[in-house]
Amino acid sequence: MHTSVLKQVFRRNFRPMASVAMYEGPEFSMEDCKNHLSQFCGGSFDLQIDDSCGIATLVINHLAKKNAITGSMMVQFEEVVCTLEKWINGKGLLLYGAEGNFCSGGDLNFAQKTSSPEGGYKMATFMQNVLSRLQKIPLISVAFIDGYALGGGAELAISCDFRLFSKNASLGFVHAKMGIMPAWGGMTMAIQTLGYKTALDLVSTARLVRTPEAQNIGLCDAVVDSAEEAKAWLSERVKWDVSATRAIKAVAANVRNSHLTEEHIWDYEKKVFSPLWGGPANQQALQSKVKHK
Repeated sequence: MHTSVLKQVFRRNFRPMASVAMYEGPEFSMEDCKNHLSQFCGGSFDLQIDDSCGIATLVINHLAKKNAITGSMMVQFEEVVCTLEKWINGKGLLLYGAEGNFCSGGDLNFAQKTSSPEGGYKMATFMQNVLSRLQKIPLISVAFIDGYALGGGAELAISCDFRLFSKNASLGFVHAKMGIMPAWGGMTMAIQTLGYKTALDLVSTARLVRTPEAQNIGLCDAVVDSAEEAKAWLSERVKWDVSATRAIKAVAANVRNSHLTEEHIWDYEKKVFSPLWGGPANQQALQSKVKHK
């Protein structure tokens, strides 16, 4: 079923809870949202691309605010995603925060200046678009969490395919403490990753999850001491041919994010697989008589 048709079906069948307030204001284009967010400056997302290994590193850098995210950083993040979407040699992405802290959430100064339903809708529209696109790029993504990943920082982390914690790391969907909820897609992605009850518990209590518990509930995939160790962990998952790695991630992302029928999901898988069969990497493996030990 075509995406536009699915949206029409959703709108026709969706019935909001009577007791929950819904936004009824104007819609905004991505360009409108970008222009709005660009006014609120500070911090940066620093991208480095290594074609030799196919891994990009992205550092959240706003040290004065414990790597809190401003409006201009959101715009930079979208520009990073655009770059990664065009990077045909890429296989992996490592995301982490500068100087021992992942991200303390949204910048409070930015939040105060944009605190209105329209301001919230613009930010949510923009960041949902960016994070959903990030998930669909055929790069295996890893968030290395050192220190705190709070609020929007937790949403960035849950958007990645894997999360590696340091021994002293903490992650918290602390939005409810601020009278809000996740809006960058974090609630949906937490449910997809952790299951309904676990995600609802974490978001509704707004509590911090430390490394041991994160391991127990499937939020943490490994414990490492540094970004260098996190990159080595990621390297093990992107060491094969670029065409195979990107195909694997593309199919996995399609299943995770798809609202299509099982038939369409399986059809996508075989169509991505088919060019690999007899492709250069496959031929080389066959000729070398690879043994599976």
